[in-house]
Amino acid sequence: MSSAALRLLLLPFGVLGSPSREERKTCPYYQASGCILDQMEKACEGEGEEMMSPSAGENVWMCCCPSPYIACTKDQADNRCMATAKEISDSRGGLLDQNGLLAFRSALLATEPSCEGFVHRDAKDAVCGEWPKKMPELMCEMLTWQWEELGDGNQPEFDQYSCPMSKEHQARNGDKRKNQALKWDPRKTEL
Repeated sequence: MSSAALRLLLLPFGVLGSPSREERKTCPYYQASGCILDQMEKACEGEGEEMMSPSAGENVWMCCCPSPYIACTKDQADNRCMATAKEISDSRGGLLDQNGLLAFRSALLATEPSCEGFVHRDAKDAVCGEWPKKMPELMCEMLTWQWEELGDGNQPEFDQYSCPMSKEHQARNGDKRKNQALKWDPRKTEL
């Protein structure tokens, strides 16, 4: 039995939440998934509308760049990711709240068998202020992505969600990913 299948069997019992680092990195949407969860946190902090603008720093569209939050061109962006974001955004009046972001993440992860070990792929409802406690594995995935890709986080935050923190995997160059924006608008571009 694969470790992903074992994790799925044990998940209801609160055991073995997130995939290992090696398993996460085999999923082509690992980066996008972590970035989308980061966007969920921002949406719940009241930044959701601003993050829909491609000219905003660290906007939701940049989750589809090869290295989220580092500006990319249309040719560098993942077409499936951009099309999915656009489709879900259009179906929700041009905005992605926390539930739209959850749908966006779920839709991407469902397209790739190598992403099957990711937690809460079928979750449809995330209530701001409640989802981190109700879905701590999702919070752990977000914290781990922020730590490994942006260098952000601290031990008490990880401990709060019983999330392992690997000091050796902390990003060393995360600041180069901050405050960038796209120079093109995916909402107005044929994908």
